[in-house]
Formats: sequence, C-alpha cells, structure tokens
Amino acid sequence: MTRPKRAEGLPETAAASPDNARYDLVHVRPSPWAAGRIRTASLLQLDFEFAGSSLSLDAARAQRRAHDRHGISTLIVPARYGAAAIGVSEAAVRAAQAAPAPGPGARPEMPRLHADHPMFFTFQISAVEPDASAAGSAAGFLVNVDKCDGHIWSAEELGEYFALIGPR
Repeated sequence: MTRPKRAEGLPETAAASPDNARYDLVHVRPSPWAAGRIRTASLLQLDFEFAGSSLSLDAARAQRRAHDRHGISTLIVPARYGAAAIGVSEAAVRAAQAAPAPGPGARPEMPRLHADHPMFFTFQISAVEPDASAAGSAAGFLVNVDKCDGHIWSAEELGEYFALIGPR
C-alpha cells in the first residue's frame, strides 16, 4: 500500500486530507471496564470525546493549555480523525499482515490490543520460539494502525506527530 506524500512538517496521516491544517480537541476520561467493550493491556479504559472543533494548531494548543489549568485531560489530533473509518478487527488484521514472518518452528500469535489512541490502535505482536522455556518466552513488538486509512505508523511518524502537537 502506498502512502500519500507527506506535507512539510506534518505527519503522513495528516497529509492525505485537505483539512491537514485543522485540529480537534479530544477529551480523555478514564472509566471502569465495561462489559462488551474492547479491552487493552491497560488497567483503565479510556473514553475519547471529540469536541468537534476545527482549530488552527496554535488555537488548539491554547485551548489545551486552558484545559490543563483546570485539570482536564485533552489531546490535539487532526480534525479528520473524528470520523475515523477503521475498526479494531480490521486494524488487527492489518497489524498481523505487518508482522515479520516468524522464524522456522516459531508459532505466530494473534495481535493483542495493547492501547487505544484517538488516531491509532496499538497492537502487541509476539511469536513464541520453539525452544522457549516452560514459562514461555516470546519476542514481541508494537504495531500502530491508523484509524483513518489503516496504514502502519512508523516510529518517525509518531515522533513527528508528537513534536507537532507539543509543547504544552
């Protein structure tokens, strides 16, 4: 799958959309685990509520600082993520496809949802080696699957996104 060319200074996820200069604020609220909801490796379930705003980056940063002063946890994300189209099951399939082929005799395991972010799902993928001890050692890594277009986020892309939305 080819990705669109990245606009200067923006992560690849923002380059594909005409609203790449517009941002939304996402309120983050921890809640107890509810039956029937997807589970992550976290002890808390996070609920994301998009504000529905379409702000410049400077305006979004200013509003986030105001929220911080009042103890409200807020993230800045490109506005297009408010209508993300990729669900957790499709993202798991894409994460499995992104996993390197396991070594001979290794048993690949299904990706496990590790974390949920308003822009991507993070999966842990591991493969149990055939000579693993009885306790079971596994080599693993994390894969981030974009919620809008399903591409796999690179470490560079994550760094660029977090540099873009900071500082507080």
